[in-house]
Amino acid sequence: MTTSIRYLRLFLHTATGRRGIGYLSQYGDILRISFDRDYIEDENRPTLSLGYVGETEAATRAILTALRDVRVVRTDGHWPVFFQNLLPEGHNRERLASERGCSTEDEFELLAAAGHDLPGAVEVEPVPPAEGVPQIVRNWHTALGLDVLEPGFVEDPVEDAAAIPGVVTKFSAIQQGRRYVVKRHGEAGDFILKLPSTRHPDLVENEFTGYQLCRALGLDCAEATVISREEAELPEQVPFQRILAVKRFDRAPGGHRVHMEEFAQILGYAPRNKYGRALALDYGNMLRVLDRLSARPAPDVQEFIKRFVAFLLMGNTDAHLKNWAVRYPDGRAPVLSPLYDPVCVTAFFDDVPVTDYGINRAIDKTLRAYTFDDLDAMVRSAGLLRRSRLLSIARETVRQAQADWPRILEDAPEGVRRAVSERLAGGVALTRT
Repeated sequence: MTTSIRYLRLFLHTATGRRGIGYLSQYGDILRISFDRDYIEDENRPTLSLGYVGETEAATRAILTALRDVRVVRTDGHWPVFFQNLLPEGHNRERLASERGCSTEDEFELLAAAGHDLPGAVEVEPVPPAEGVPQIVRNWHTALGLDVLEPGFVEDPVEDAAAIPGVVTKFSAIQQGRRYVVKRHGEAGDFILKLPSTRHPDLVENEFTGYQLCRALGLDCAEATVISREEAELPEQVPFQRILAVKRFDRAPGGHRVHMEEFAQILGYAPRNKYGRALALDYGNMLRVLDRLSARPAPDVQEFIKRFVAFLLMGNTDAHLKNWAVRYPDGRAPVLSPLYDPVCVTAFFDDVPVTDYGINRAIDKTLRAYTFDDLDAMVRSAGLLRRSRLLSIARETVRQAQADWPRILEDAPEGVRRAVSERLAGGVALTRT
C-alpha cells in the first residue's frame, strides 16, 4: 500500500519558550501522535496530559512509545481523545470548518486550521515540505506495515482562527485599550467572547449571575465581565448588544501560554461522551485525580466539593467533564483551574417541551435527589481522608448560599431567580436536611 501522509509539528509552550515534542500525522484513517525521542527520555518533561502519565516513569515511557494504544493512535479517522477535545463543537466547529474550507468531520484539517490558538499551551503547524516526512513519523507508520512515501500538503493555520471548546457561539479576542478585537492578526486570543442566542437571549446575564453566585461563596472563578456590542469588534452580522467577556486562565501577561486540560481529556472521554458514565463514578475519579496528583491536593479537593454543591444549588446541569479542568502553572504538576461556565440551565426548562434538554433534565432529577449520604459515598469511593471535614464544608456551603444568594438573585433574570430560589427553599434534597 502506497499513499501520502499529512503531518503537523506539535509544540508545547513552557516557561523557557516553545518546545517541539512530537508530530501529529494522518495516513488514511490512521491518526497518531509520535513523540520526539528527547521528550520520551526526559524525566522532567512538561506534561501534555495526565492521560500520558503512568504510575511509574517506565509506564509513562511505555505509553509514549506505544504502537497501538488508543491514547496515541486511532484507526477510525478521529484523533486520540486528547486532541479531539481541543476542537470546538456546534456553531464554533461549523465556523472553523467554513474558514478552512473543510468538512466538520475532518479533524486533521480543523486542528491544523486553529493550530496557533488552541486551548492550553499546545500549538501545531505544518512542517515545511522541503524537510520531507520526519523520520519518527515514518518509523511509527511503517511499524504498522504501511509504506509511507509521499508527504501530503498541509496549509498554514487560518489567521485568527481559534479552537474554543463548547457549543455556545464564542470568539477568541484580545483587548486593545477598552476594546475587544477578534481580528488579532495571528496573535493568540486572551479573552473569550460569549454570545447569547435567539433561543436564550438572557444567556449572558444568566452566566454572569452564575459567576456572581459562585464568587459570593469564595470560589475561584474565571474573570468575567458583561460588555456592550460597541466594545467588541465582532463580525457585522452579530446582532446581540450584550456579550460576556471571559479572561482566559490559560493565558498570562506577555502572551505566555499556561497549559491546561479538561477532565474529559484526563479521563479519556471523547467530546460526544462528555457527560460521562455516571455522576458518582466520574466525579469520584476527578476527586481521586486531584487528591493524588494535584500540587495542592487539600485546597483543590475542598474547592471541588464546594463547586459541586454550588452547581447543584444553582441548577447547573451542564457541569460535564469538559467544564472541569486543571492548569499546569509549573508545566508539570496540575492544579484545579478556575471555575467557568456556571450556567443555570434549569432556568431554560420553562416554556419548552418536556422533550427538550433531555440529558439536562435527567441530570437535574439526580441532583434534586442527591443527599449528603450520597456525597459521603462519593468521597469514600475516591479514597479521601477526613470525610467528615468535607461534608462539613458542603453543609456550610449550603448555608452560605441560602444566606447570601437571595440578595444577588434580586438583579438576576427572572427565570434564574425563580429556578435558584426554588432550590434554595427546599427544591433539592441538600436544602431539606
